[in-house]
Amino acid sequence: MRAVDNGLLQVRRVIPLVALRALVRRHIDVLMQDPEFREMQESELRFLLGHTDRAHEIPVLAHAFAFHSAMRAHDRWHPRKMRRQDVRGIEWLTTKRDPDRGVILNFMHHNDYPGVFTSLTRAGAGPILIVAMPTMLEAGVDPGMRQMMRTVLSHRSNRAVAAAGGTDFIASHLKPGTTMAIASDLPGRTEVTFLGRRVLASFGAARIATMTNSPVVVVTAVREGAGHYLQLHPPLEPREFEDPADLLDEMLRIHGEAVLAWPEALETPTARLGSVPD
Repeated sequence: MRAVDNGLLQVRRVIPLVALRALVRRHIDVLMQDPEFREMQESELRFLLGHTDRAHEIPVLAHAFAFHSAMRAHDRWHPRKMRRQDVRGIEWLTTKRDPDRGVILNFMHHNDYPGVFTSLTRAGAGPILIVAMPTMLEAGVDPGMRQMMRTVLSHRSNRAVAAAGGTDFIASHLKPGTTMAIASDLPGRTEVTFLGRRVLASFGAARIATMTNSPVVVVTAVREGAGHYLQLHPPLEPREFEDPADLLDEMLRIHGEAVLAWPEALETPTARLGSVPD
């Protein structure tokens, strides 16, 4: 069975991305005729957009959401596109940063997120230390996840650290001059508001930033015409917020604006953000 799987994965590599996108789009056209499949896509978007002024667009956005979800599994086998995203605001990680302090790079699993770190490093950001779920770094991880991590770490200067051992252990890796990437849309126990809904998110980035007095630079994906770019936002200084929860709220507000503008590109909202009973 593994030999068959590996063969299929190799086929993904050799199909041109343009042809692959056309094939996937036709496949989604067929799948969306299935009421059960369509409902699955719309339920993800209801969770994400149900408390926003874009809720009425859910039936229309469902097709695009399904397409993005399917292409995300394929794009990792064509990582060149992911690794060469345009970047704006790179100065917040280069000339306008304090070399004697660490920086938290805060991201969400939005659009071509596996290629964010190599794109930033290529743009001059320097090495990035990515905090990853321990299972993503295990030797026996499935081929698709292994390929995604190859894309995440495709620049030789970037590396990963497992999100294990608690926040004190992770914070110990944030040395002066280090850029540490941490996502906030991970299963957590912290109740926050995101796009008008109370959800559970990860508190780690805000807490570590406050513990180490490290500024937080939020990176978002912004659609522009037929393409997109990565936007690095001005640093958020922990000392300017009442507490880490207040800092996290601001981080998620920035992310929320980007996601609301391009909601179909967010990966599995119901899995990324925990539910809180209404």
